[in-house]
Amino acid sequence: MAKKKAAPIVASRTELHKLMEKTINTNLRSMEERGEYAEYAVKTNIIESNCKIDEIPNNLSEYHIEIRKTQDKYLYVLVIRGKNESFVLYLDTFFNRFWKLYNIEESIIVDRFIDQFTNTILRIDSLWMPHQMLNEIEKGYKNVGFSIRFKQEVLNEEELSEEEISQLSIRLWSKGSKPSNEIVTLLENNGFPTTKTSTRLLNATDDEIKFLDEVYYDGKITVSKGTDIEDHVQFVDSIIDEYAKKMVLIEAERMYFEPQEVGLKIHGNPFELRFSKSQSIEKLSEKLTNSTKPFRIWGVVHDKEEDFLRIAGVDTHTGDKFDIDLMPDYGRLYLPKHACGNLIFRLYTNIQHSLDPGVKICDEHGQLF
Repeated sequence: MAKKKAAPIVASRTELHKLMEKTINTNLRSMEERGEYAEYAVKTNIIESNCKIDEIPNNLSEYHIEIRKTQDKYLYVLVIRGKNESFVLYLDTFFNRFWKLYNIEESIIVDRFIDQFTNTILRIDSLWMPHQMLNEIEKGYKNVGFSIRFKQEVLNEEELSEEEISQLSIRLWSKGSKPSNEIVTLLENNGFPTTKTSTRLLNATDDEIKFLDEVYYDGKITVSKGTDIEDHVQFVDSIIDEYAKKMVLIEAERMYFEPQEVGLKIHGNPFELRFSKSQSIEKLSEKLTNSTKPFRIWGVVHDKEEDFLRIAGVDTHTGDKFDIDLMPDYGRLYLPKHACGNLIFRLYTNIQHSLDPGVKICDEHGQLF
């Protein structure tokens, strides 16, 4: 790979799109001619935000963040300076709740910053897409690869039966969709986890590659090569649209009391987690409520009976309070009025990846995903 030049500072959305399209087109030609990328891939991180641009701190851990305006009222340049590196991100705030962070930088450097950005700043979070959502995103494209990662993080290996899996990692890239589909089917038929952490999609027309994108469950989308950045941007927007629609459905079920002339009227309904096998609720509650990644929940058990725990929790992403009941075969989460629905995405997705790949989550109408 050629040595990376300093990223230019763009002044408008048009300039940004030209820069990104030049990069993906250069990579396409370079791969065809020399078998290697000429530039770092264009990457987009979708960020779930409940704050405003001026609430982003100037200093974050070892990073200093300088925010510059552009000619576009919704587009900002973020100049990030760390201990040993500096780099540029482009923040698109057109969608009020779902920001897009673009970059053409080395992944390991940007990923480290994004991890701090989404886990440290109050009311900022990444997306959390369960594997069912990644499967939906694949429709209409050629699926040419995927990543699957499952790691049991609640039970110790000696507590598992011989039939259970403590860890599984697979990464497959292929030229066509058939190998991907057959491997996933094989895993499903034999009861292995199919908790996708990414899916690799090819958008091509008449042998012209529009884009080759890899979509990760945390909202990162890498476009390695292509000819049309607008197709990539529209693809990212379609992911935001589907996530936002699901968010609306989830937040419509938030629970609250409305005073009536006589008594109170209850609005909303709890969300029910249905485990594929009985769980140790004591161990699960300890894992869920220690306030660390990936769940980012703090809580205390305030009601305990045989095979029943009630937890008073706080979502450290926003500070919202909520309650969750745990039983060996299922749990019920009560999301209060005005609480952020991203908690449901984060809780469900990470239970899939770290405890129970076969878990389901339902509201009063049936399965959410």
